[in-house]
Amino acid sequence: MRAADRTVHRWEGRRSPRFLAVVVAVAVGLGVASCASPAPETAATAPASRDVFTAQTPAGEVVSFPADKATVLFFFSVECGTCGPSAAVIAEVQRDDPDAATFVAVDVAYYESAAAIESFLTQNNATSLAYTIDTDASILSAYGVDQLSTVVVLNAAGEVVYREFEPSSAQLRDALQKAGAP
Repeated sequence: MRAADRTVHRWEGRRSPRFLAVVVAVAVGLGVASCASPAPETAATAPASRDVFTAQTPAGEVVSFPADKATVLFFFSVECGTCGPSAAVIAEVQRDDPDAATFVAVDVAYYESAAAIESFLTQNNATSLAYTIDTDASILSAYGVDQLSTVVVLNAAGEVVYREFEPSSAQLRDALQKAGAP
């Protein structure tokens, strides 16, 4: 084939600017959506099944959740930049009233080790929190969590009564009252 017989299109072998603009717009939209705060729960909802999960404290004590009292679940990753301050807030609420609820930090990064989690909890003054690693995303699925630094509060029946991204200690205390905590 002669060079003169072959028509070369200007964008051959490259993506068109319009295609790239669409890809960038979709990526930006997904990024903005993932940063938006989810709406707080307004009605009590239970997870799809009444699965019971376990966690352990850095001291080795095993706890089950949901428990027969209010439960606070904090979804995080050691690598999450905003998760440290949220862990500290949850631990502060727990220290103020340790019997109000079962407090559990749920690490969603299956590859993070117990040592890394305990170091994270120590750095954030949150060593009182029990923790678990959600190796198969079953806890994320059970409670419909799609964002790190999300706190879910369950009542004694295991129903979700509160969900918030990075709540303050006052918001968390109010949620515990709503969950029937003493």
